[in-house]
Amino acid sequence: MAMQTFVYLRAGMIGTDSHAYWMALRFPQAWYTKPPTYRDAFLYSPAFAQALWPFGQLPWPAFQTVWMMGQAGVLAWLLAPWGWQRGLTLAPFFITDLLLGNVYLFFAGALVVSLGRAPGALALPGLTKITPSVVGVWFVVRREWRAAAWAAGVTVLIFSVSAVIAPSAWLAWAEFLAHSAAQSGGTASLRLVVALAIVIWAARTGHAWLLAPAMILACPLLGGYGELAVLAAIPRLLRFEHKDRAAKALGTPGEKSRIPTPGSSGL
Repeated sequence: MAMQTFVYLRAGMIGTDSHAYWMALRFPQAWYTKPPTYRDAFLYSPAFAQALWPFGQLPWPAFQTVWMMGQAGVLAWLLAPWGWQRGLTLAPFFITDLLLGNVYLFFAGALVVSLGRAPGALALPGLTKITPSVVGVWFVVRREWRAAAWAAGVTVLIFSVSAVIAPSAWLAWAEFLAHSAAQSGGTASLRLVVALAIVIWAARTGHAWLLAPAMILACPLLGGYGELAVLAAIPRLLRFEHKDRAAKALGTPGEKSRIPTPGSSGL
């Protein structure tokens, strides 16, 4: 933790990624004008920026504070099942994402809640880095069709509303993705195939914790330690495994108990 903090502070990189989001909220005309590796490059869908628009009205220090507090809150919640002592021991290993301000801790939170009552949370990786949403194959392999429909439906709904608001921005993003894919090598495609294989095996064996490393492998760009923040989901994924196996042992239909239906108290 000390090493990472010192290096990023000395290089002036604290909040590098979150600053790119803030700049995108302030200057939408600059979307998709910089390559992926450039500073303040905005790479995500228009829906991501539209959802964050209210926070973009804050000055940069306030935005960074809110963003980091959100990350820290998600991290604390993810590690809570292992107690505060183990949690405080593990938390420093995920400091990089807190320092840079990327979305990996939010990915970890979305992954956990997607297996619970909010499969639609997979819209977050689907509308940002796209390929990490491959973890949704978990629902298909396990034939949890209602959860799969929720995940796909929420993503399509957000896309539809966003595209109506800013159709030209979506066309620009599609062109940007096509150009970026043409410039990248085959490593990302290979990692995606491996990630898909891990998700399928995890779904068949019930090892939900494997979805975390699979999501990391599926990310289009890897570099540094930031992506490892997704592993913070493992304590709660292990808890999900335990409950899922207990439900199966009792003959409880797990999917019906997790996915809310219209008129139920879960909505």
